[in-house]
Amino acid sequence: MKYFIAVYQKLKNTYLSQSSMENDLPMICPSLRVYENEELELLKPQNQLNDDQKKALSIIKKQNMAYELNSVPISSQFWDLNPNNSLFDIYRDILDKNNLKNLEESLDKTLAIESSILFDAKKNDTKEFKAYKKYRLAHEQVIDKITAHLELFDGLDSDEERNNWNDQLTHLNGTKEIAFSDWKIKGNKDNIDKELTRINKASDADVYLAMAQNAKNTFEAAEKTDVITNASIHDINFIPYDFMENESGWNNIRIEKQELETLYTEAKNSHENLPSEILSIDYDEDVIQAVELDYSFVHLKRNWFSKNFMLSQLFEWNEPKKISDGQTISSDFKLPAFPKTMILIKNLKIILDPSITNDAINNPDQLIYFGPLIMKQQLFVNKNNNQKFLKAITNVKTIKSDQLSNLTRKTALYENSKITATEFITKPESEPVAETAKVHPIPAFNRINMNVLNSVRNVRPVTPVSTPQPVTPAPPVKPVIPIRNTGIFVPIKYPIQVPSSGANIQFRVLDKINNDPVYKCSISIKGTNNSRIYEIETNEAGIVNQVIALGEYSIELRIDDYSVLNQNFSVTSTTPINLEYKLQREEIKFKSFFLIGMICEKMPKIPVS
Repeated sequence: MKYFIAVYQKLKNTYLSQSSMENDLPMICPSLRVYENEELELLKPQNQLNDDQKKALSIIKKQNMAYELNSVPISSQFWDLNPNNSLFDIYRDILDKNNLKNLEESLDKTLAIESSILFDAKKNDTKEFKAYKKYRLAHEQVIDKITAHLELFDGLDSDEERNNWNDQLTHLNGTKEIAFSDWKIKGNKDNIDKELTRINKASDADVYLAMAQNAKNTFEAAEKTDVITNASIHDINFIPYDFMENESGWNNIRIEKQELETLYTEAKNSHENLPSEILSIDYDEDVIQAVELDYSFVHLKRNWFSKNFMLSQLFEWNEPKKISDGQTISSDFKLPAFPKTMILIKNLKIILDPSITNDAINNPDQLIYFGPLIMKQQLFVNKNNNQKFLKAITNVKTIKSDQLSNLTRKTALYENSKITATEFITKPESEPVAETAKVHPIPAFNRINMNVLNSVRNVRPVTPVSTPQPVTPAPPVKPVIPIRNTGIFVPIKYPIQVPSSGANIQFRVLDKINNDPVYKCSISIKGTNNSRIYEIETNEAGIVNQVIALGEYSIELRIDDYSVLNQNFSVTSTTPINLEYKLQREEIKFKSFFLIGMICEKMPKIPVS
């Protein structure tokens, strides 16, 4: 676990050295969060989806994903998914409980009394004020177009695209100048601005009212014109917007063992936004020599969200639960911080000690862990430098499967422990154990891997429940003493250990059209009458050998540019078997991204004093 923490610390340091704001709050995600290319694509705004089928899917499926990535942190030590504490619901509640109607009526009265330039005798807008609003809006719309256009630059690949982009920018700048001239001349800008300055307080109220009302109108329009499930408010603008489709925004990094140790020590000493339970996990990772991966900082932009109206002196909040105090991240506040940048990794490789053998890796009676990630039971060798390494399981179906859930639970070394993943993820320090049943549930496939951290690596001491003096005092709950694990290879504890028997199976994968071998084809094998799981991939000859225990199995083969192939096979004896599969070409991409951390933005004190 400590090298997983070291990787996070490295990425945290990298982010802070590049572009950090005062209120940026990097937070580790201690449990397994993995997303496939297809899932994240569905969150993109409809105008960025060219495939009609994807547009239809996005309307149906994207709500859950949006709720997950909008999870508001309730601890200063980590960020994790909590769909029941979503920015969407919190923000809408703030808007609903903010009395805009009274402010609007008060503002109209103030302006009508103090300004004849803005309002006529009938309290209607003067023609000058109408023109001012009209041309100001036109100017703002051009500015929005320029802003959106500037965000496209990072995604440009060729000189021709950049030249076209530059031509469009020149045209937009010209349009902006014309719009500003119209606002200045036809919209009586100077005269109206002077009048608004003269009644400064009313002007501030106008700006505040516009921000708050626009935000509220976004939600009301979505709910009136569509079901909430289909609303565009679940769209997320990713920057870079095309990180799922190409290498835009991705960087490669390799961290050697000595630096991993230094980074872990730094994380442990600084103790910033890291749970003490995680920092205390210090098991043997001597077999790891280096870690190599690709990383990206993906920014989340939401068209419907703006904190600015809450920062106004005019904003009032009279509810019992305060919005934020500018310091504390906890469930005691309504919106202490919000997620704004994902720290994603992919193509993870764990470089191993040269003495590691294939037999040590290819053992169906163990799981291999790197923090919350589970690695493939296959030893890979880099032919250029003969380095041996492991890859992470990236098939989300495998990670979510019941088989992996069962196997993961059976690697637990603390059979008497009552600690669960949900307690660690969502239970504040001050809450008694009895209250844990009330916390928000975490999806099961994510809870599994957090349970590994609590049960296998380290166990959080149980806090005794504080109650009135009972007639017969309950015996105190003793904290479980953590046991140092032997390493990243964790044996599966079956109820009855039986000698493993199986057959050596050669899997051969070919292109259906030309019979060329398919290199790096991911093969997921799941037992249909047992709990066995095998995650492997083919070599340059399109071949991979694996000893498979006796039983019935389903097999899924997938790789970029080919359609998924699902079949079944049986192993009835120890006789070697040769299986051949042919894949059909199709324009499809299979990529998986691990969410290792989230950059949140800490809210200032609200209401502003």
